[in-house]
Amino acid sequence: MQRQTVHVLAVEQRQSQSGKTFWRVRTDSGVYFTWEKAVADQLQPGTTAVVSINGSADYPKIVAVHEAPEPPEPASEGSPSPTPAGARERRMLRMSALRAAAEVLHGSGLPADQVVMYADELLRWLEA
Repeated sequence: MQRQTVHVLAVEQRQSQSGKTFWRVRTDSGVYFTWEKAVADQLQPGTTAVVSINGSADYPKIVAVHEAPEPPEPASEGSPSPTPAGARERRMLRMSALRAAAEVLHGSGLPADQVVMYADELLRWLEA
């Protein structure tokens, strides 16, 4: 038996040829099965779970669901680091500021470093 962390994509209730109910669990790492309703009830689409897997390579079975460990808290030294979405948003703002600076100063004959300085000032204004 092995433990594995999976992201649940879908849980489908099915019936075997003999009439016994089972669940097909689609995850980011493959398809698994379970014959236990209590296990299936713990596996909700869109969640991440640590599961115990048993069975054959053709029909891997989830036999237990364990509590997923909490992600570690980021170390807080000074100001918090930007989240990945925050970093992406800042890059998009900076790109917009550069585009606006280039459009406004086009044809002015200013060197590129001064256009970038203007864009940085515009970015500071946008972030304020």
